[in-house]
Amino acid sequence: MIKKFLILLVIISLTIPLADAIPLSDKTGLKFTFPVKTDGYSFIVEATGNLDITNLDFDKEKKSITIFLTSSLENNSLEVSFPNDMIGGDYTILLDNVEFIPKLQEGNHMTFVTMNFEGIGKHKIEISGTTYLDTFDIRDVIDYEISDGYVDELRGDQLTTSLIFTLFDPGDNGLLSIKLSDEVITPFDDGSFIVMIDDVESDYIIDGDTINISFNSNNETIEIFGTYVIPEFYEIAPLVLATSFIALIVLRKYKKLFV
Repeated sequence: MIKKFLILLVIISLTIPLADAIPLSDKTGLKFTFPVKTDGYSFIVEATGNLDITNLDFDKEKKSITIFLTSSLENNSLEVSFPNDMIGGDYTILLDNVEFIPKLQEGNHMTFVTMNFEGIGKHKIEISGTTYLDTFDIRDVIDYEISDGYVDELRGDQLTTSLIFTLFDPGDNGLLSIKLSDEVITPFDDGSFIVMIDDVESDYIIDGDTINISFNSNNETIEIFGTYVIPEFYEIAPLVLATSFIALIVLRKYKKLFV
């Protein structure tokens, strides 16, 4: 009786759909991440679908992302996401040189293009915008003050969703004050941040819309972690990751593009 019950549990576990476990886009099987470097800035373009993406080109003159792919299925699904700062404005999407009307979602920071189309074999998708590098230097966007020291370098890391301040000539009574904004960095669900000084978690004080962080003459870097950070367009080395969830395997391929 116990053996039959265990067999029944195994059958049920294999037949229950995973819709509540993972996003629909991940269930399609392949996820590709492309760091794109252009005019000294770096962005991340992601594409997820039930097909193989063989290459991705970015043309700053045309303000376009071109994706080359191969499919072994008749019915294809693809979702492409990219930062609004990279290209923006009004979009035109071409599938094999023919205008295509996708599902288009524009957030505060990212644009998502979802396409369902038919055809086995090779395809080319071109996403064109009307603006390019609609961005500002990160120092012009972040409102901060520092006493008893200087900020030598300031950058945002999208992979770790953190702001990194490199200090110069810090004193023993240093204070870094940053005005908080959802356009710059957003907190965790409980409204908190994680602050690391020289890779050691440290205390901070939030006064209204300002976060205050004390440092001393021995400190070199201050890093603030949240759930989103404004991109500082530094070079990202390509990575390759593979992840499995029960019977589902999501393959991540990373390629670097220089424009």
